[in-house]
Amino acid sequence: MSVKPFGKQFRADFPLEDKYIPISHGAHGSYPAAVQAYVDEYNRRAEKHPDRWHRFDFRPLLQENLERAAALIKCDPRDIVFVANSSTGVNNILRSFPFEEGDKILCYQTTYINCDKTLEFLTHYKKVELVRVELNYPLEDDEVIRLTKEAIEREHAKDSSKKIRLGFFDAISSLPGVCMPYQALTKLFREYDILSFVDGAHAIGHIELNLAELDPDFFVSNCHKWLFTPRGCAVLYVSKRYQGWIHPPTINYAYQHHDDPTDGSSFNEEHVPGVTNITSYLCIGPALDYRESIGGEEAIRKYTHELAVQGGELVANMLGTQVMENSTKTLTASMVNVELPIKNTTKTDQEITSFFMKKSIYEYNTIIVVYKNNSKWWARLCGQIYIDLDDFKAAGEIILKIIKELEQA
Repeated sequence: MSVKPFGKQFRADFPLEDKYIPISHGAHGSYPAAVQAYVDEYNRRAEKHPDRWHRFDFRPLLQENLERAAALIKCDPRDIVFVANSSTGVNNILRSFPFEEGDKILCYQTTYINCDKTLEFLTHYKKVELVRVELNYPLEDDEVIRLTKEAIEREHAKDSSKKIRLGFFDAISSLPGVCMPYQALTKLFREYDILSFVDGAHAIGHIELNLAELDPDFFVSNCHKWLFTPRGCAVLYVSKRYQGWIHPPTINYAYQHHDDPTDGSSFNEEHVPGVTNITSYLCIGPALDYRESIGGEEAIRKYTHELAVQGGELVANMLGTQVMENSTKTLTASMVNVELPIKNTTKTDQEITSFFMKKSIYEYNTIIVVYKNNSKWWARLCGQIYIDLDDFKAAGEIILKIIKELEQA
């Protein structure tokens, strides 16, 4: 079977506006008509016989999709549940885990804002302490490990009775959109008897995953960002070591208290959703079938990565700046970060971010996500199967126009 080459010809598979430049797929994702057909069918079934659907019919479909997701990320399907999004999964874990007053959580200043605020919430309501590691990119992976190890050693030297309980870190951070050495960090935390929570919001469908080999304590990843499922859908993984302690924010009929953290007898049933629209959870299989039909996971990763690398260099050359990358080229998967030549403006950081967002959406029919790291401004751009270098060029031209308007404002 011949497969058409990736690029603009795939626009027809997705319900995107004709003149829209989708250069930030990682923000909210998109899904093809082939998946929409299943959404429509499941909604019809639910409305034709609500009692049958919500009491019985959805369950085998839910289990089938859990098994498909587990096969993709290489884990036991009994160790995962579906949640609305990664932020929900983070709250599942952090708000139900039995932290004690004075426990420390190591995190990074690049932590996604929703997760960072959840950690802040814990400092108020569970009296934990946060240990923040500053990451000023571009950084080598070894440097991230060194900074983390130094922070652990420093905290343990302060008070050996109050050691770090949990490490919270990204597989791929949001802003900047760079890969973190999450495998090495998981191993490092294990060596210090620190629990690992990998925020893989941008991971599934973006990079290859093997949770059986990684063996984190907790992991979460959005399916709607890169896997072509409807919003919102995320996979939450909990090691069998701690399933007895983890409960969803909304308690249901299956709740059981477990003193033994390894007693996961109610874990899966507690996370079965109530009466709500869960069609997005049932579209893992259809999304994977579509991806297989167009070439498969490896082919998709190869195209989107190479496009991000080439597109990033193209835009950087247009702007006269640089791509955020290290010497070993480990930072860029399918999101690339390009420095912005913003110099002459009196606007605040928040005003600059808002200026770019509103201008790019309402005047240029795209979205240019900008942020500040290491005292420089950057744009995060995403490769995807339905765009090509022409879209990156268009994004570069828009960036130049917005910067000119910004400096004249």
